[in-house]
Amino acid sequence: MNVLASIANLQSFVSAAIAAIVTVSVVFLSRRSETKKHLESLRTTAYVDFVRGIAGLAVLNRRTVDSHEEFLKGQDLTILVADAKARIALYGSIAVVSSLANFLRAGLVLDSPQRFRDFTSICQKMRSDTRPRPGVVNDHDVEFLLFGSDVENSQK
Repeated sequence: MNVLASIANLQSFVSAAIAAIVTVSVVFLSRRSETKKHLESLRTTAYVDFVRGIAGLAVLNRRTVDSHEEFLKGQDLTILVADAKARIALYGSIAVVSSLANFLRAGLVLDSPQRFRDFTSICQKMRSDTRPRPGVVNDHDVEFLLFGSDVENSQK
């Protein structure tokens, strides 16, 4: 009977140990998954804020700032872009950080078809760096959505 009791105790111990290991594994994987989701959210938000800020500044720069409200809006957008760049430096993928740094070394100005294409390329890298992956779209369509005109046609 002592042998049967020992076997029963051993089985109880093994069952408890397995349950503990499974619980710890589930908690660890759940926290890891939540951390990964949080970092992906921070990255995506930084990308979106950067593009939103650049788009807003481009709209403001097309006309003369003639009111205090427009001036303040420009300041807010400049701060948004600076903040987004800092977050991209922290959370962005290697490809996006490198491409964005190379682009910005030539200035933030979108003043030529080549600069439009370069900016579109960065946006495409940002797009492919988000989860879930939204799929591939062609540069021509992205350029049209970003700039409201066909970059190729604006060269001619």
